[in-house]
Amino acid sequence: MAPRDLEPRHPAEPGEPGPRGPRDWDEVPAELAFADDGSAPDGPSRWERRRRVIRFTVIVALVAMLAPIVLSTVSVAQSSAARSCAVIVSAYDRDAAGSHVALELFGPGGAGWICYADASGEPRPVANLGLLPGAPPRVLGPDEVSS
Repeated sequence: MAPRDLEPRHPAEPGEPGPRGPRDWDEVPAELAFADDGSAPDGPSRWERRRRVIRFTVIVALVAMLAPIVLSTVSVAQSSAARSCAVIVSAYDRDAAGSHVALELFGPGGAGWICYADASGEPRPVANLGLLPGAPPRVLGPDEVSS
């Protein structure tokens, strides 16, 4: 004969004590059940508030992680564009007093850093350097420029 602990046990009926005490898992916890009159509770539940707080925290964390990367990329692109523009303007527009760049979404040649030559009081677009400008194209030296 098998020991008593190894004998198969039949499940208890709801409300009857089972092998490990009363079986009450058929009852719905209060926070998951509606009010006694059958209507939904007023206002957000504890879990909805927690979900909103977690969602807000995740969004703030993502912005905090991505903001320095975006700002650094824009800063490096602006300084690269300014240096490239200065080289291009000095080589191709001898009458220019200076140069500047601007990030334009709908500029000539599409989105990107537009190089302007400052000459005779009005800036003239010289080149579109792209969104992430690099070194300027090979610039002809003073001996190579055709007069």
